[in-house]
Amino acid sequence: MVAPETMRQNITILGDSRVFDTYFTSSRYSVRYGYDKTFPHLWRKMVLQDPQAGYDVVHIPDHFRGGTLQNNIIRLALTDPAIIVIVDGIWETLLNRGHYNDYLERHSSSDSEQEYNPQRLVELFKANKLSVSPSAFAHQHARLISYFRRRRRQVIWMTLPVPPKSYIGSTFHAGDYTPIPNWNECLAAVNDAVVPMVNAYEGKVLDLTALMEELGGAEMALIDQWHFSEAFHERIAVELGSLTRDLLRGVPGAGHISGDYMLGAPSSDAPPDEVVMFEGDTADEVAAMRALSVDQILLYPAELGEIDNPRGNDRAEFERQSDR
Repeated sequence: MVAPETMRQNITILGDSRVFDTYFTSSRYSVRYGYDKTFPHLWRKMVLQDPQAGYDVVHIPDHFRGGTLQNNIIRLALTDPAIIVIVDGIWETLLNRGHYNDYLERHSSSDSEQEYNPQRLVELFKANKLSVSPSAFAHQHARLISYFRRRRRQVIWMTLPVPPKSYIGSTFHAGDYTPIPNWNECLAAVNDAVVPMVNAYEGKVLDLTALMEELGGAEMALIDQWHFSEAFHERIAVELGSLTRDLLRGVPGAGHISGDYMLGAPSSDAPPDEVVMFEGDTADEVAAMRALSVDQILLYPAELGEIDNPRGNDRAEFERQSDR
């Protein structure tokens, strides 16, 4: 018999098109599949067939780029997740000539740098010199991860699978984008920026590059430049099922104070002692969290007020290949 507080736990997935989106499918794909082949569906099917699982899997189907960071936090928080699973980062790596021209406009450059140079663009990205960068991406996602870790919920970050350079451009029709040469370095740079941040917050990292290689490489794991194959979805579902069994033991169940403060405050009364208000710098969050007891959560004063849900889109915009 599974306890009621265990049954109510949700694991919530928020991802980009690799989790599932039909926009990439066209007649050029030799492999096409529906949502029933994706890892959220397969994972939930496994859970429903296991009466001892003690949790459910919730997939928020629209992209990160569908709204602001605050809106993504709200969509996750409304499910009261025990664990959130994050699959993101492809859009921030899809560099093009426009990013290079923007850099030249903002910086004085020598004559030799005026001509478009893809390798120079990659180096600028890795050095955090562009309008999109690994450090900016990590900083943005630190806010999301902090929100749930401060409420004692767990986070699983799925890395960007980094294919070998020889694979890049082999099947470029994903979203009509052609990755630039050395795009693999951009993917690796994002991973290098995000993984230490996730580790600092004591979240969990699922290394998709390692899983891809175990499956037989990019040719087996991908159906184009970045969308997952059916076999890769199956492998990810199994891995997530295994990973979460241990993680669920360390997250709070029903009755924990975090449930009342998942989104805003339950009343205008002063919060109880279990709610520790934090007014320091974000750089000191992790140390403050580690000083708490298991019954306490860490909140900013502003999180007790009106829900911050601005309209708009804070995601990077990219040109279609045909417009470059």
